[in-house]
Order: sequence, then C-alpha cells, then structure tokens
Amino acid sequence: MPQNPLRLWLQRLLPDASNAPPREWLRAAIGGCIAVTLATFICSRLFGADLALRLAAPFCASSVLIFALASSPVAQPWSVVGGNVLAAAVGLLVGHWVQQPLLAPALAFGFSLVGMQALRCLHPPSCAVALVAAMSGHFLAGSGWHLLLLVLLGSLLLVVTALLFHNLSGTPYPRKIAHPASGPHLTADPLPGERNGFAEVDLDRALAEFGSVVDVTRDDLQRLLQLTEKHTLRRTMGDLRAARIMSRDLRTVGPQAPVSEAWRLLDRHHLKALPVVDDKQRLVGILTLSDLLGHAANTASRSLAERFRARREAPVSRLMTRPVRCVTLDTPVVELVSLLSDQGLHCLPVLDDGGRVVGIVSQSDLIAALYRNWLQDLHQPPVLQLAS
Repeated sequence: MPQNPLRLWLQRLLPDASNAPPREWLRAAIGGCIAVTLATFICSRLFGADLALRLAAPFCASSVLIFALASSPVAQPWSVVGGNVLAAAVGLLVGHWVQQPLLAPALAFGFSLVGMQALRCLHPPSCAVALVAAMSGHFLAGSGWHLLLLVLLGSLLLVVTALLFHNLSGTPYPRKIAHPASGPHLTADPLPGERNGFAEVDLDRALAEFGSVVDVTRDDLQRLLQLTEKHTLRRTMGDLRAARIMSRDLRTVGPQAPVSEAWRLLDRHHLKALPVVDDKQRLVGILTLSDLLGHAANTASRSLAERFRARREAPVSRLMTRPVRCVTLDTPVVELVSLLSDQGLHCLPVLDDGGRVVGIVSQSDLIAALYRNWLQDLHQPPVLQLAS
C-alpha cells in the first residue's frame, strides 16, 4: 500500500541515524576543545583578546569539521588553512572598498565562496571569517595584516592539533590517498578481487553524473563501495565458512624433521605447502615449495657430497616460514577469497580455539566451494512477486 506523500516528506526532515559510536562523539569533543583553547589562547597573547575572540566562532566551526568529520574534503588541511586565509584576505579587501554595511558581508561571502571553489579549498567556516573581516574595518583601523596573521596562525594551530590528536588516537588525518595496490607478483594488473568490480573510471563517471558535492573524499568513497561489495557477497553466500570447505586429512611435519621427509610428503601427495606443528599439533610454521627451492638454490654451488649431506641433515625449522597467516573455523569465505587471491597465498591453515591445526584451505578448496555455490544459485527457482 503506498504511503502518504506528506508523511514521506515529513520523514525527510528527521535526522538519519548516526553511524558514529558515542566513543567517537567524546573523542571529537575532547579534540575540538583542546584545539580551540590552544588557538584562542595563543592568538590572544600575540594579537590581543578582542581580535582573537572575533575569530573564536569560525575556529569553533572549523574544529567541528576537523574533529567530527575528519574524512570530509572540507576538513582537510589545505581546505582549512587555504580557505580561512583566502576568506580573510577577500573580506579585508571588500571591507576596505565597500562602505555599505549590508552589501559588504554579502559580497565578501560570494567572492570567498567562488575563490575557495577555484582553489579547491572549500571550507564552510571560512565564509564566517570573510564576514568578520569585512565588518571589522573600523575596528582594525589600518592593521588588517594582523588579522591575516591571526587567521593563518589559528588555522595552523587547529590543523597541527588535529594531526597530533587524530593520529595518536588511531584515526588517520589527513585522509590518506589510496595508491593502486600492487599484487604479490608486482605487476600492473589489478588485484584479482578488483577485476570484476567497479573500476576507477566507473566511479568518476558516477560522481560526474551525480553532479552534487559528495561530502567524503573520493578515496574513502571508493573504499566504502568496496566494503559494500564485500558485505553483499558475504550476505548472498550465506553461512559458508572455512570449517565447511577445508581439507581435514592433513599432512604435517615436525620442526626437527629432515628436509628429505618434507620433500617426500610434498611429492607423494602433490602438495605445495606443509604445516609445521609441534607435539601438541600447534602451528609453529609452514614449509612451502618456495622455501625448499630457495634452499636448493643456495646449495647448488657446493659439491655433490656437500649438497646431499645438507639436504639430508637440514631440519625443517631452518627453512620454514613464520609467522604464518592463519584463519579460524568461523572465518567467512569472503575473507578467504581476499587472502587466497589478492594476497597471493596458496593455502591457509585453519586453527581451533586452542591454536591447534585442524584443517587447511587451499585455492582448490576455495574454487570448488565457489563453484558449488554458483550451481546452487542456478538451480534455485525464481521467486514470483504478486502485485498487491
């Protein structure tokens, strides 16, 4: 049954639920208080309390963006410093040339907004800085450069405080630029998990078609969409986890076993890796074909007798790789796809709650599981939706 259009319109006036936990609210409030207090105190000491307090309100607004919306493009360092200084300069010029008390703030706002857009330093609180500068002509009385220095110093103090506070509390600031991830083979190909998803050109076209300003950096938006794809795949694949697809009849080797025994197991069972376990079946390392081939290459320059003796006497513990990337019984298949494709791993030991090896997931196991899941989707009857 269609809903009332008036009710739908009224629902748009209500705020959306915040996705930030209360811990983030408190963290942003503490950081903003520290930044505003520091900037106001130092600026009042250097330029006087009257001039510093005139800019306290724009500084508070800047702190809201810097600490509560740190991922926004308008909260990045260049936007804060560049936007505030540009707006202060525009406001001083407009206030000097335009004597109308109602016209000067409007012109200062308009010119500042255009200038910030052109210089890619859009920062909403900077418009308040422009208004303060435009309406303070009589108060400044020819010392407008003091205002420029105060705005520059205050903006830098806000940004430096945010840099220290965010990074010390575990939040990257400024937002990192996402560089193309290189695969394990160091080639120019995209990672396997990204080849069938959206490309950067798709994101650029979508943003161009959207038209409006998106209040999140492009790299964060790309990461958000990739996480959405990941959770969609996890939902559609149901409760498929490592315990259902892993190989349970394992071939393992002890850390003190000779390399010759590892060679024999790998060759007989057509394996690419052997988990190395102690007496209690706890994982201590993994021995791969790459480890063995590297050892063989190091001994290639020796005499035949020395190579035979080194191969026979070398324990597995000297060649194995550690630490080992492992998964648990409850690890979703989506996580396995990323590990076994994008990170170039051939197999993943599966551990129980006690840290004991209970299985191993190989690329073959993953391919078979994905194939079975695909066949199940093909054989599911279509769902008929009846019109109400």
